[in-house]
Amino acid sequence: MAHLRHHRARVPRCARKCRGANQSANGVSEADSQFLSGREKIMNTTRRDFSKFALAAAGFHSLAKAQTAGKSNRSYFNGVQFGLQPFCYHDLAMNTQNRPELVRRLVQNGMGMVELHATWCEPRFDGPGANAEQAREKLRSWRTAARPEYYRNIRREFDDAGITIFTYYVNISDADSDAEIDATYEAAKILGAKGCVGSYGLNIAHRLAPFPARHGLFAGLHNHDNLSDPDAFNTEESFVKGLSLSPDFKATLDVRHFTAANGDCIGFLERHHDRVSSVHLGDRRKNNGRSTPFGEGDAPIIEILRLIRDNQWPIMALLEFEHGTLRTEVEEVRLMFEYCKRALA
Repeated sequence: MAHLRHHRARVPRCARKCRGANQSANGVSEADSQFLSGREKIMNTTRRDFSKFALAAAGFHSLAKAQTAGKSNRSYFNGVQFGLQPFCYHDLAMNTQNRPELVRRLVQNGMGMVELHATWCEPRFDGPGANAEQAREKLRSWRTAARPEYYRNIRREFDDAGITIFTYYVNISDADSDAEIDATYEAAKILGAKGCVGSYGLNIAHRLAPFPARHGLFAGLHNHDNLSDPDAFNTEESFVKGLSLSPDFKATLDVRHFTAANGDCIGFLERHHDRVSSVHLGDRRKNNGRSTPFGEGDAPIIEILRLIRDNQWPIMALLEFEHGTLRTEVEEVRLMFEYCKRALA
C-alpha cells in the first residue's frame, strides 16, 4: 500500500501565536501558502510505522463498555475510545468565556470525550496587578462555595453536544486546603467525570490518597520527563510507588513524556494496564527530544492503539500535541485522529 509523505515546517510556538500578523487578504499568510499550497493535508505515515505494521489482522475485538466508553460515542473507533486533551487548541485561552468555542471545536473534530481542565470552569482572580496571595484566597473561597447547579449547567453544555467529560484536570498543590480538595473532587463528580488528574508528584499523592474514595472517583497520576526530580512521576518505578499508595490511584500515561524519558510504553502497559485509566497520546523523540507530528517521533503510537484494541482494555486514548504547525489547531487534531484511525483500520 502506498502512502503519501507529508513534509512539515517546524515553527516555534511564538510563531504560531503570531500567525495572524502577516496574513494576506484570504486569511492565509504568505509563509503558510509556501508550505501548504498544492500539498495533501494528510498526516505523515512513515516507513517505520506502517511498513512495520502493514496489513492488520482482519478480526477486531470489541472494547468492553466501561468508564463511559462505548460504540455509541462518536469518537469510539474499532475498539478504542478516543478523546482530546484540549491543551491542543493552543490558540484558545483556557477560560470560562471560551468554553462554548471549546465545545464547538470538539464537535468539529468529531470528539465525544474530553479531559476538561478546571480553568474552563473556574473564574480567574489572578492577572496583571492582582495580588497573588489574595487571588489564591479568592479562588479557594470560590471553590468551596460553588453551588452544584453551577457544575450541572456546565455538564449540560457538554452533554447536549454529545461529549463525555472523562476526567477533570486540576493541579492540586500544598496551597490547597482539605476542604478545597474535597470541593474539587465533588465538582468533578457533578461534571460526570470518572476521576481527577493533575501534574503533581509523590508528596502530593501521599496527601491525596484518602480523597478519591470519598467521592467515588479515581486520582490520575500524570508523568513528565524530568528525570532529575525525585518527586516526579517520570519512570515506571515512580509510577509503581505512586500507584501503591491507594487502590483509587490510576496512571495517566503521557506517551510523549514517557518516550522522551526513554521509558518503555509498551512494557508499562503490558505490566500495569489494569491500573491505567488513559494515555495522553502524542509523539516525541527519545532522549528528551522535541515533540513531533504523529509518526515522526519515537513514541509507539500504532503499537499502543493496537494493544488497547486487541486486549479490550478500557484505556482511553486522549490525543495531545505540542509540536509547531502552520495549520489551525482544529486541522492538526483532525490529522492526528485520521492517523490513529488508519492504524486501526
